[in-house]
Amino acid sequence: MTTVFSRRTLLTAAALLPLARPAIGQTFPNRPIRFICPYPAGGIVDLVMRTHTDELAAELGQPIVIDIRTGASGLIGSQQLVQSAPDGHTWLMAALGNLVAPILTPSGFHPVESIQALSFVAHSVSAVVVRSDLPIANMRELAAQAKAQPGKLNYLRAGAGTFSHISMELLQRELGFQVTAVDYRGLPPGIIDMLAGRLDVAVLSTGLAKPHVMEGKLRALGTIGAVRSPDFPDVPTLTELGLSTANMDSWYIAMAPRGLPEPVLARVHAAYTKVLSMPSVQEKLRGVGTIPAAKLPSAAEVQAMLAREHAKFERLIREANIRAG
Repeated sequence: MTTVFSRRTLLTAAALLPLARPAIGQTFPNRPIRFICPYPAGGIVDLVMRTHTDELAAELGQPIVIDIRTGASGLIGSQQLVQSAPDGHTWLMAALGNLVAPILTPSGFHPVESIQALSFVAHSVSAVVVRSDLPIANMRELAAQAKAQPGKLNYLRAGAGTFSHISMELLQRELGFQVTAVDYRGLPPGIIDMLAGRLDVAVLSTGLAKPHVMEGKLRALGTIGAVRSPDFPDVPTLTELGLSTANMDSWYIAMAPRGLPEPVLARVHAAYTKVLSMPSVQEKLRGVGTIPAAKLPSAAEVQAMLAREHAKFERLIREANIRAG
């Protein structure tokens, strides 16, 4: 049987479409939200996620389940995200490695064009640290010892393309030294080995480094970030040390698959704006060594920032000849 639609019927249906769209945002979410952590439990990304998931769940009216999906410098988690339905029920907390690792390792997806930024969450300052039993007091002494004993010093690398990798590559290039990378599946197991004397150097978020520096087991030589860390106010930034080209920002951004309906994006971003403005959440973010945004940018602004960051790191990686291995 053939059904014939009149012009009036079609016009009426078309007129109702704009009215139907807000209902998507009003009914979302209708089941628990899966929040992918692409790095190991206990690391900085996991800690950042746990500062605000309870508050977001209360605001959205559905549980938020943290799903640890580690491997390949964050690529496994990113792959899980981009293969998920773009309905707002699957998120990922991204760090710099999720943007950079696909530049170094073919992944089958573009780290910016395949995702939709939900919200900027925080940024952090990292510290270049050495074991306190090493006779190294500053960055110049680190370079001098590494040059004097080529290949003897080693460093904690939490995977190709991660912040720990790219930052150390840029430091070596600027100061003209070389240390041996020792790969770990995330920072926490590497920190254990460093405290046991099996590693010499690491780049750690100040939140992860602070307790060990306070206990006298690690020594902070310099910080990587736009400003000095509140955790280490007496430790100069790389820019202050004359190493500006090795200085870069570390950030944490909530993402969803590309193609998210606009009402869903608006609902999630509004929830994030409310939750991240809570003094209790800001205090928890500071407690893990991160710095909340003074003013939360729009989702479109975060998306544009990611595109700029991707282009910048493509250029840096090419100029510095940084490789995955």
